[in-house]
Amino acid sequence: MRVSLNWLQELVSCPWPVALLAERLSIAGLEVEDILELGKPLAGVVVGRVLNCAPHPDADKLSLCRVDVDGPQPLQIVCGAPNVRANIHVPVAPVGCRLPAIDLTIKRARLRGVDSEGMICSLAELGQEGDSTGICVLEEQPLTGPLTPGAAVAPLLGLDDVVLDVAVTANRPDGLSMVGIAREVAALCGETVRRPTAPQRTAIAMDLNRFAQGCRLFSLSTVENVTIGPSPLWLRRRLERAGLRSINTAVDITNLVMLETGQPMHAFDGERVTGGGTAIHARFAQPGENLHTLDGQQLSLETGHLVVADAAGPVALAGVMGGAPTQITSRTRRILLEAAVFDPTAVRRSARLAGLRSESSSRFERGVAPQATLAA
Repeated sequence: MRVSLNWLQELVSCPWPVALLAERLSIAGLEVEDILELGKPLAGVVVGRVLNCAPHPDADKLSLCRVDVDGPQPLQIVCGAPNVRANIHVPVAPVGCRLPAIDLTIKRARLRGVDSEGMICSLAELGQEGDSTGICVLEEQPLTGPLTPGAAVAPLLGLDDVVLDVAVTANRPDGLSMVGIAREVAALCGETVRRPTAPQRTAIAMDLNRFAQGCRLFSLSTVENVTIGPSPLWLRRRLERAGLRSINTAVDITNLVMLETGQPMHAFDGERVTGGGTAIHARFAQPGENLHTLDGQQLSLETGHLVVADAAGPVALAGVMGGAPTQITSRTRRILLEAAVFDPTAVRRSARLAGLRSESSSRFERGVAPQATLAA
């Protein structure tokens, strides 16, 4: 479980420095294996304002820039990026700064007969993107504060966070949620958990809430007239720090709630479910049934597989992974939202037979708290 310190501090106040918090959690049975300082790779990188930009006197593809970094005088930097220009703010690595993403320590250089006193960086050179076609123009990025020459770049890009990598043993399922970690921290330092609250549900109507084969509780809700698109930046960052990839608004919200509460959920495209919401149920697979999963596999199901099925057959490997035919897409307008308490043994057997592991199965295998399922 990767725990964002910023997110944790929203749930509980902790007066301890990070190292002491990690030590106390480890002693309590939630071993912190690593402490990741997100802004550390960008240490020393500052905001620069390009005052002017002129062609290099001896190289067609290079530019000679004067950059204000709030020093005694502007830096002269030779830059080869096609998108460099005057009157923009850029990340600057001054002489002596190290960029771990490209394994480079910036030195004073002489390029084609002209001195260069630093480097104007791309997002890739900052370790923030796999590919960049030019330098990072900070005005084009979602920032958390004003652009001031000489200010540190990491906080502006939202990287002023620390992530604790916590090893969670089978007997501590509470450690697979932010609320569970917050409870542990509150108990250790004598604080109170600030539990997240949700507004009254106006767009969701509970369709059914029942017991089913292979699970203690199977609940389905309907969300109508949705618009699916990219998630806002704060949500994408929250998932990325937990080690999850952003997919779209609907999927990301279910993952966010899973990380927060420990309750996995799954969203189906309601218009692609055969028989509608009343047809969806949990059961064990029947001989000869197949499932095309979200990761592209075609599973030949066995009778030991616990599945979620509609009127036509399996639509998900229960507690492990959804099926591709009913996945949420940009065309989805009606969502069927599943929240269930699947039997841990059944989920473990299904995952093993299919050779699949997921964030969802790791929680169901340890056991989720049924009293929190409907609230989630």
